[in-house]
Amino acid sequence: MKIVHVTECLAGGVLTFLVNLTSQLDSDEHVIIYGKRDNTPANIENIFGDNVSLIYWKSAQREIRPKQDFAALKELLHDLKQIPNIDILQLHSSKAGVLGRVASRILGLQKKTFYLPHGVSFARQDVSSKKRLFYVLIEKVANLFAGTVIACSSSERDLLVANGIKNVVVINNGIKVSDKEPVYKKPAKPLVFGTVGSITFAKNPKLFNEIVQKFSGDNRVNFLWIGDGELRHEIHENNQVQVTGWVTLDEVKEYLKQVDVYISTSLWEGLPLSVLEAMALGKPLLLSDCIGNVDTVKTEVNGFLYHDEMEAIQHIEYFLQMSSDSILQLGRHSYEYVKNEFSLNLLKDKYQSLYAKAVKMDYRKG
Repeated sequence: MKIVHVTECLAGGVLTFLVNLTSQLDSDEHVIIYGKRDNTPANIENIFGDNVSLIYWKSAQREIRPKQDFAALKELLHDLKQIPNIDILQLHSSKAGVLGRVASRILGLQKKTFYLPHGVSFARQDVSSKKRLFYVLIEKVANLFAGTVIACSSSERDLLVANGIKNVVVINNGIKVSDKEPVYKKPAKPLVFGTVGSITFAKNPKLFNEIVQKFSGDNRVNFLWIGDGELRHEIHENNQVQVTGWVTLDEVKEYLKQVDVYISTSLWEGLPLSVLEAMALGKPLLLSDCIGNVDTVKTEVNGFLYHDEMEAIQHIEYFLQMSSDSILQLGRHSYEYVKNEFSLNLLKDKYQSLYAKAVKMDYRKG
């Protein structure tokens, strides 16, 4: 099967997802038409396997700019026409989702087209309510052109459907999870609360810092942010608070092993891979109550959700009073949950089934 992926942002979670999916569907041929972001690796060609080829989409960009978007559409159409015998067209993130579905309709690929938002555009909290409504309208119009929408979590599906988006299926994000339990870190004082991600508005570093400041001088607790970004200045680093800066994927895992409890202050998510990675390492969760995060927490089984700063602080105090064995038990449940519900094996099976059905439908039509 020949699967063509289109994304304007081959970086971060989209990059991780595509590396995982293409490695799992290793008997298929994958072509990735991609745009770059500041954090797109320089050696991007070396990250994928031999079953993947890359085509640079130089006109692609994130913001809405009609003239450049038209140029990007023309370039995308040109590139797609050069690829013979496309079985599946998979679109990743909002801009590729819009332009890709227009291109799909023009080229007659509607039944073969799937769109995975990786975080719905109108869930964003860094834009006005009017702009969010505009994003809803764009998604509704694009929804009419072609394809099936793939929500990466049940909560994302609910948001899409509530806003009038049709033809939505759910395939949970997944990661590689070992059948062998991780080596659990025995909690000790200071208890380390850590998170992973770009320091951007979506991840709400301001709230992270406000929580941190409430425990200033408290030798029972330390905080760790694994990553970097444009809003790093909002986190006040000291001997209790460390920001690692950009690190490799292997280094992310090593830092995560030092964490006792995984904390998220995100305003919105799709289904965060960083949380799943923490769960695979047996980490209890303390997450903001937002789309995507809610799908990973079984309250009081593998962690807790919180609605505001005060609730987060109360839960941290609760963790500080818990026994090491109780914290470890929450971590064990995190591992079991990610293994049973969010593994790459499950993701592979569901994508194979979805793609196979689309190809058979297309053949029947022909």
